[in-house]
Amino acid sequence: MRITIGRLTTFCCLLLAQCGFSGYAAAQINSFDDFESYALYVGPGDEGLIGGGWTAFATVFADWPGCSSFSYGYGAFATPNKDEGFSNITLGSSGQALNVFSDYANADHGNSRCLETSVFQERTLTAADADSYTFSFDTQINDSLGADVETVAFIKLLDPGAGFAQVSFDSVSTVSAGSKSISKTLLAADAGLILQWGFTTKASLFLPSGRVYDNAFFAPTGSDVPSARLFDPNKVPIPAWAVLFMAALIAYAGGKKLRARKDT
Repeated sequence: MRITIGRLTTFCCLLLAQCGFSGYAAAQINSFDDFESYALYVGPGDEGLIGGGWTAFATVFADWPGCSSFSYGYGAFATPNKDEGFSNITLGSSGQALNVFSDYANADHGNSRCLETSVFQERTLTAADADSYTFSFDTQINDSLGADVETVAFIKLLDPGAGFAQVSFDSVSTVSAGSKSISKTLLAADAGLILQWGFTTKASLFLPSGRVYDNAFFAPTGSDVPSARLFDPNKVPIPAWAVLFMAALIAYAGGKKLRARKDT
């Protein structure tokens, strides 16, 4: 069978399409952030936004340290990169990292109210997202926490059709340092729910609450942490074997075309 350049090109396109479609047929959520691409916070007066889809929200409770009597909430908004509230980009043990802390700009710190502040990523689930997922990350400690201050990482499901009621909340403490993870199975029946994964602090009285996080990876359980991504980080990448195979075919086609020119 004579292989023409046209046939090779068509085959490559079909293979690329198949890989793309097979990625979307499986779990679609695959997010990694090492926080190296953001502006480093350099000190007071340097205020901005982190970006990258990171979102902030705060819930205030009347009682500290119980944190059980709801008062009000505010957000969601793009996560700040500053020292007064929620978070900034700092230097960790191996480069830049995400520093998450309470909203010290809220005067209710001084009123013995409990501030639950969260920094997270968010997706609306589809049936194609159904799979077992793991949220893994590294925790670093810059300073000790204040008395009764709590810090956790979480995976949360909310129901927008029921006033954003919390459907589930899975968490792991980040009081201590180290590599940590949370696993969660998402079902096709969860389609339409809002998925959030990220970090939360509960604090009051302007007590220290900071924890530093790095290498935040939310993906199907068993996935390898990527060193780089060729395509959208929220989509399943084309398998490496497919990329190499297509590259070889294209190289072959290019070489054959050059030989044909020389013969003429």
